[in-house]
Amino acid sequence: MCLAAFFVNLGGYPLYTKGEPREAVTVLDMFRGHSIGSFLLPMRAGVELPSKPLLMHWLIAATSMLTGGVGEWTVRLPSAIMATLAVLCCYLYVRRLFNASAGLFSALILAANFQFLQAAGGARVDMTLTFFMEIAFFEFLMIAEGLTPRRTPLYLAVALAVLAKGPVGLVLPAAVALVFVAAQGRWNLLADLELARGALIVGILAGGWYLAAIMVGGRAFFDKQILAENVFTFLHHHGMSPGHGHRFYYVELVLLAGFLPWSLLLPPAALYFADKRKLLEPRALYVLIWFGVVLLFYNVAAAKRGVYLLALYPALAVLLGLYLADELGAPRVSSWTRFWSLAMGIFFGAISMGGLIAAGLIRIWPPTARAALAAFDIKAPRFVPELSAAIGAHWIAVMAIAAVAGAVAYLLLRTPPTAAKLVCGTAVGVACLSMVANLYVLPATANTIALKDFAQQLARTVGKDKAAYLFGLNYDIAFYSGDKVFPVVAIDPKDWPDYLILGEDTYQVLAKREMSNYIPVLRSGPTYLDGSGEMILARRKR
Repeated sequence: MCLAAFFVNLGGYPLYTKGEPREAVTVLDMFRGHSIGSFLLPMRAGVELPSKPLLMHWLIAATSMLTGGVGEWTVRLPSAIMATLAVLCCYLYVRRLFNASAGLFSALILAANFQFLQAAGGARVDMTLTFFMEIAFFEFLMIAEGLTPRRTPLYLAVALAVLAKGPVGLVLPAAVALVFVAAQGRWNLLADLELARGALIVGILAGGWYLAAIMVGGRAFFDKQILAENVFTFLHHHGMSPGHGHRFYYVELVLLAGFLPWSLLLPPAALYFADKRKLLEPRALYVLIWFGVVLLFYNVAAAKRGVYLLALYPALAVLLGLYLADELGAPRVSSWTRFWSLAMGIFFGAISMGGLIAAGLIRIWPPTARAALAAFDIKAPRFVPELSAAIGAHWIAVMAIAAVAGAVAYLLLRTPPTAAKLVCGTAVGVACLSMVANLYVLPATANTIALKDFAQQLARTVGKDKAAYLFGLNYDIAFYSGDKVFPVVAIDPKDWPDYLILGEDTYQVLAKREMSNYIPVLRSGPTYLDGSGEMILARRKR
């Protein structure tokens, strides 16, 4: 299921979001550089310090070296691999700590929720962080329960989590462990953790890279990766991106949305764990503390994003897995399982039929499809043709996915409901939705708004002349313009070269004054599905 949900068409469409090419250009600098400093602390597009540690970038670089170059597939592959390993490890740990049914249910729930699926297919550091933090969380519980003599895996996982995204990889596992020890009154466990040995491992691996990076990057590295990306994202700061600042209840809302469809089962699971006897079970209590501490941490943090919560998704999957596994032994099926089996059956039945109808409509009557999408502000002219082309290229998959979704609907609607059928059927159905996204929706979106063609044409147009980004780096253009490295210039026109790369809206604002002696020579398509956000290449008048 992980292969179907995470890997299908992984490199079949260009990078188009801000985050993916931002990480990809960091890897490109590793390939362009010829010194150890290029791998210790590369520069994004040759002009900007990276904002995160480099574990995922090193994985991308290793994959790219084996395959012959950096591309969409190699950039996204580490996240898909880490997601798969996270799912498999979730099963293995939960089977050992609890039982096999809980392990299977937890793994399927972890693999088949919307936020996890999105992170598994994207070139971002969050899935790499999530995998190593999951190992750290589970290894501590294994130690606390006397199920392993190992200590090194715990500290290796913490060190690699720090190398994935920073000090949060140490702070959260340590906070969860400390709260658990305090709640259980098991202070003797601290001595059993061999903390000095752990500090040595984490200090050498993670601390060693930070020390080397400070030596290479100096104060600029410290200000960006230590202060801006850690201190100022936790504490409110005027320099923090306004897109990341939200009210305290924001994380609960994005958690409910990101954990769909399984968040629909949280009410009965909450009632199940409200039983005080469950809190007397150290293993279940630890998982509850894991969930609660991470959720509280990101509630308090000034910067809030849904993907930050991935560290608690394994815990939440385990809690639901334990609840549903316990229901297998119940004398009768609960009303919640009956209701959601019916609801999910109807949903996947509608997906099966609706998907076939939508695919036919897009292929046969594209004007009708365009009118329908315009109601949702999707007006980019190229989107429907790209969607139609994707459907035409994978029409057999359209039929197969609809058939599997229909089979899931039949299973849930026409056979006696059980917790096992609900979990397995829903997970397979969500995997079908992931394949729809990866084969049709994401390629159509990327081919509509990505700047790949524009960047390659821009590089040819500029040739050996000088060009620069006006006001800010565009990561898409930086990645797809090949070996070209363009600087970033500010408002002072005396610093401007012959060619400038900027947004259409910026050009219109400056055209009558600062840019009166520049003319557009190349325009991109829209960079948003509503048809806006064009980029231009402007040349000085000759």
